[in-house]
Amino acid sequence: MNSKIDVSTSFQKVSVLVPVYNDVDRIGKCISNLLNLNYPKDLYEVIVIDNGSTDGTYEYLSNLVSQKKEKPFQLLQCLTPGSYAARNAGLEVASGDCIAFTDSDCLVSNNWLLNLMTSWLQEEGDVIVAGKVSFFSDSAKRTEQSALDFENMFSMKQDQNAKNGKCITANLFCSLDLLRKYGGFNEKLKSGGDVAFSQRIVESGGKVVYSENSEVLHPSRNKNELLVKRRRVVGGMWDLELAEAGLIRKSRFCANLVKMFLIRSSQACMKSRLSPKRKAGLVWLLFLIFLTSMAEFLQLQVGKEANRI
Repeated sequence: MNSKIDVSTSFQKVSVLVPVYNDVDRIGKCISNLLNLNYPKDLYEVIVIDNGSTDGTYEYLSNLVSQKKEKPFQLLQCLTPGSYAARNAGLEVASGDCIAFTDSDCLVSNNWLLNLMTSWLQEEGDVIVAGKVSFFSDSAKRTEQSALDFENMFSMKQDQNAKNGKCITANLFCSLDLLRKYGGFNEKLKSGGDVAFSQRIVESGGKVVYSENSEVLHPSRNKNELLVKRRRVVGGMWDLELAEAGLIRKSRFCANLVKMFLIRSSQACMKSRLSPKRKAGLVWLLFLIFLTSMAEFLQLQVGKEANRI
């Protein structure tokens, strides 16, 4: 039971877990934001888990730790491939009563943890808080207009996720006891482990609630990154259930890909205020995402291993 009479005096210690893989250019800003949150300094810790980076990320973080007089964050290294394995490794050393997740490319708002905790304290039972995810333009890379339009229309809609009993780890908050009760994340999954975890909670009688004020800023992805993400998502579905599924389930999955393409294309054309040129660009990107999803499914069907990144 999480309900408290006075949330202002009931804040509990939080462990913030951030997995990182080959993100040396962005992890520093992420950590800087996390170390300056509007939350009691003695009531939260930041745990960064390097997942076998090869671009100097781990060395950068090791040097950052050594330069600090106080203990700003813990640095772990998990060499088991996959962000969910890294998150589970962080859970092993977490000392907080609650756990907050975000990603190495994200920037949290100043009151992020404060608002997540407040939302959680107002609920009872097995609860996950899904915080808002917004997008910002990353000046370090070229992002096409169609990709920006896609992100703004279709990506990381945590309000809708919560209504559907889902949450993503770009902005997820719950108790450590809840994570341990349900065995943490499925490390075999390359993508979708956060959704699978939250759905297990809901199916067992828990719930996901949305927090509008607990905002995390996520860099908008470009076209190539969106296609890579789709391959990873399809791979996650394959590992989770499709690999052992029969023909009917696999056929339904393909039919759902067609349905998603048609529905989103209709929304892009009929419900958006985009110019005709931008609508055409967005529909073309949706078609490329559909083709990428189908191609990945077919390759997995003939023995390809699911993508890690």
